[in-house]
Amino acid sequence: MTKWINSLQTKLIVSFILLILIIAGTTFLYTFNETKKALLDSTREDMLQIVGMASTQLSAQEIEAMSQLKEGQDNTPEFIAFKDNLQKIRYLSPNIINFYVMNVEDKKVTFLVDDLEEDAASIGQLYEEPEDRLFEAVNKPQVSDDIYTDEWGTFLSGYAPLKGSDGKTLAILGADMSAAKVIERQNFIGNTIYFIIGIAVLIAAIIIGIFSLTIIRDIKKLNATATEISKGNTNVSVDVKRKDEIGDLAESFSRMAASLKFMMMDQNSEKGKKK
Repeated sequence: MTKWINSLQTKLIVSFILLILIIAGTTFLYTFNETKKALLDSTREDMLQIVGMASTQLSAQEIEAMSQLKEGQDNTPEFIAFKDNLQKIRYLSPNIINFYVMNVEDKKVTFLVDDLEEDAASIGQLYEEPEDRLFEAVNKPQVSDDIYTDEWGTFLSGYAPLKGSDGKTLAILGADMSAAKVIERQNFIGNTIYFIIGIAVLIAAIIIGIFSLTIIRDIKKLNATATEISKGNTNVSVDVKRKDEIGDLAESFSRMAASLKFMMMDQNSEKGKKK
């Protein structure tokens, strides 16, 4: 066991494996983080386009009527028509789970129309934890910087101003994409990168393993040749054909064996003359 641990073969293979793992791990983390960031940016851009296009599907007259809704009007035909229209817009965007219209006064946000079939926010209900991007949407469409969590759940959201016939912003249109959808995309990318790097590591390990074994094999041949020479056997040949430093060493062994053979022949000849 100790011999195996101290062998050059073991040290080479372990060193290469550790090097591969370090490089692969670093590459995976960097690639995954960069890809995750790029995917989030791409998703945010998609959300920006969706909420911007959705806001154009509401007429100025409809926006003005929604902005005048009062508490207790949740079951009126007018409100139901607004909600149905938002649902129709949502059905055109499979990744969006919720559209809603909000009234913003200073830092107070209240709901006007929520298109959810169940647990929808009622008219005038306070949005207790709005993110900063929502308030910036008074001027132009905005998207959450990252996935966030509020009292309704965890989402990536987009917001767009809804303007009346005079061009003034009367309300804000909000759209939610489930965090699970975003995370699902990120996990898919992460698993794909992990699989590709895993295959690359496996191939590299096989190549390095074969390379290490050929080095050790030739070193063992040189060691066996040196052992035979140390026993006085100069009729040995070094069966190592390489064009690297080990090949140079093998040629040196061959020359050494030939030189020793000639020296021993000369010594034997001198002894024969003396007799």
